[in-house]
Amino acid sequence: MTRTFVLAAGLLCSTLAQAAEPVKIGITTILSGPMADRGQSEQYGAQLALESINQAGGVLGRPVAAFYADNACKPEVGVPATKRLLEQEHVPVVIGALCTPVTHAIMPMMQQAKVPLVIATSAGQDFVDASGVGGNDFAFKTIPSEVDIERGLVQWLKSQNIKSIAIVADDGEFQKANAVAVAKAAKDAGIGVTADETIPKDTKDFQGIFTKLKAGDPGEVVAILAGSTPGFFAGYEASGWKVPVTGRFDLAGAAAAVSPAFRDAGGVSALTGVAVFTPALDKPEVQAFVAAYKSRYGLVPTQRSFFVFEATYLVVDAIRRAGSDQPDAIKQALKTTTMPSRLGGSYAPDDHNHAHTPLQILGLRDGKPVVIATE
Repeated sequence: MTRTFVLAAGLLCSTLAQAAEPVKIGITTILSGPMADRGQSEQYGAQLALESINQAGGVLGRPVAAFYADNACKPEVGVPATKRLLEQEHVPVVIGALCTPVTHAIMPMMQQAKVPLVIATSAGQDFVDASGVGGNDFAFKTIPSEVDIERGLVQWLKSQNIKSIAIVADDGEFQKANAVAVAKAAKDAGIGVTADETIPKDTKDFQGIFTKLKAGDPGEVVAILAGSTPGFFAGYEASGWKVPVTGRFDLAGAAAAVSPAFRDAGGVSALTGVAVFTPALDKPEVQAFVAAYKSRYGLVPTQRSFFVFEATYLVVDAIRRAGSDQPDAIKQALKTTTMPSRLGGSYAPDDHNHAHTPLQILGLRDGKPVVIATE
């Protein structure tokens, strides 16, 4: 009889918890337009986290629910959409906004509303500089900035005894900002910069680029590429140059851009790159996340999926430790978090509300990226 009563009471408590008003989390991301797949990958990461969190009982004895705002990567869409999360849904915390211009646009609004904003995907150093002590104390940046990433890459190059580098970047705002970060990090590390070239969007012939890069005889080329990746590496093969290439580009795409004969001869064996997250990272918790994501969605997770997955856990952990879902209590709990990351390290913030997690140095094995070092 006692056992039956305890079981019934447990079922009743579970039912009441599920019937309780949910703890709300706001998420603003890109859910329409040409980049909607990126926002969907964030949404998938959040939902995977929430499914696990709610199966374990939620937080504060209540389920956790995400409320989404499509910002379409346009400030004129993202600002009113985020305002609706605050004023109509009354969310006490927001994760977002994937799109840098929207993140910039909503930061002052979040500060004025005194609701924490967890910046889980935008990499700009300016978000770090504007946050925390003396700035926007309601903004929390949870991933390394472009300065962190490029500094980590340069420190790894220094450990490899590289004395000089040439920098080449696509003519995009993100790529150019990272090229500036590389140049500064190299100067700080005592590594010479022999060239700093930009690839115009319409570049078809890369011979001139490689002529300029070769002229300084650098020990390594740091390439920061997006759309130019295939053309650049086809040009690299054609140039006959053997200098190693590292940086931020699609390693598998680079390998695919050269001929099989060049690959077989080891032409891309020295390619390396830097990343914050990679599905190839051989850590049990990362591989468990990758397996769960593949099982749930039939896809390999992107870094955006992982960043928002962990940001969701971070927010829920803050609510649990605060014992409250009120904005100020969540903010204070975020400022004192020591929650570990599956990447290693923790989300403990510095004075700029900025966490520092490890970086992965990637190489190629059988045409696929693998982690060769952690910085």
